[in-house]
Amino acid sequence: MTSLDTTMRSSADPAKVKFYRITVEGPRLIRSAWTEGRRPRETVTECASEQEAELKFEELRWKKLREGFACVADAAQAARGTVVLDVKVPNRCSAQAFDLSPDGRTIAVGTMLKDAYGAEIHLIDVATGHRRLIHAEPVGKRQTFVHAVHFDAVGERIVYALNEETRLFDPASGQTRILAQYREFQDADFNPFRARPSWDAARRRLLLFDTGDRVRILDALDAFDALDAFDQDWNEVFATSTERPSMRCWAGALSPSGKLMALCFTKGSRYKEDDPEVTEVEIWDIDRRNVLRRIPMDRKPHAIGFDPADTLLVANPESAEGPCAYSLETGELVWHFPHPYRTDRWATCYGWAYSPDGGTLAVGRRRDTDIVDAATRHSDPAFRCGPGDLGTGRTYTVRISADGTLVASGGDTGRIIVRKL
Repeated sequence: MTSLDTTMRSSADPAKVKFYRITVEGPRLIRSAWTEGRRPRETVTECASEQEAELKFEELRWKKLREGFACVADAAQAARGTVVLDVKVPNRCSAQAFDLSPDGRTIAVGTMLKDAYGAEIHLIDVATGHRRLIHAEPVGKRQTFVHAVHFDAVGERIVYALNEETRLFDPASGQTRILAQYREFQDADFNPFRARPSWDAARRRLLLFDTGDRVRILDALDAFDALDAFDQDWNEVFATSTERPSMRCWAGALSPSGKLMALCFTKGSRYKEDDPEVTEVEIWDIDRRNVLRRIPMDRKPHAIGFDPADTLLVANPESAEGPCAYSLETGELVWHFPHPYRTDRWATCYGWAYSPDGGTLAVGRRRDTDIVDAATRHSDPAFRCGPGDLGTGRTYTVRISADGTLVASGGDTGRIIVRKL
């Protein structure tokens, strides 16, 4: 007999918490609703079959998520693979621009209002699902796309990318400072949907895309130690031009150590015989200010990065495939994820992230996040979605907490799901 059970709590008002429990016992669907401190009101529905009850269970859970409820569980007591937070982010957004704080207690998510006119940044408490609006971008004549949201090293300030600007925001004071800005096709050739700011693992060095087709790396340590980071000049440790003959800087990333940088350059199209696509990634030594290696790729990547040991260039090629890894020493393809059924393509991949110790690789698939052993690339079945669960849809963003105990995933269903690692 099928048995399903979930208890949800409202995320809007922490002073007046509402609960909603959904239970399936065979063909029976049981719903209970109550306010904290009061007795539950119960409704029982007899379904035609167990399968119908399961379907209604998922439909009802999704309905309550859209209404602002969240599924929460105690992470300290949770077993591996257990969902400790399942929440639908507010507004019209795909939950791509979000970050998990280093201590794993808070999620910062950038959302967009109707038709991307106006934007908001919310904080979500992982333990309770309570969400709080901390910044609102006014509606103007131009659309406002939030491309990236990142916590700083201590989880107090937020770096976010809005259109072609990268900003530092302090929720405590409400202050905002522009760290880099450009205008696409006017004073730079960057695509803000691809060229996004990124930290190293310690969140000390920050990679930025700036006016004049410049890539800059700032050292945030001195700024965050200062009494007021907004009045201090950050230490620029590296800057270079990305202008290349007939090629466009497509993406970039810092290595976890902060010592290496990858810049991807591309030209042409895979669909044009007279102008074929060419993609190359430059691996830079930041302190020595020189290119260590140029790695050609068969296809443009959706995103690039490194493994925690700074030995591999990792990417998920466009058409949502991969991920794959190239040796930084030889430039050769080392491994990839083949498609489980088709031989003409690789496995589906929208995003990925390593655990800090490098032992685990989390891969955003369709509906769920694949948790694999980084050495063997074998999947852990404890992280698969259940039947009928839409999960996170196209899972574009995956984050792992600094202590390696939580993995957060978000995609185009608008849900963010946090699981115990």
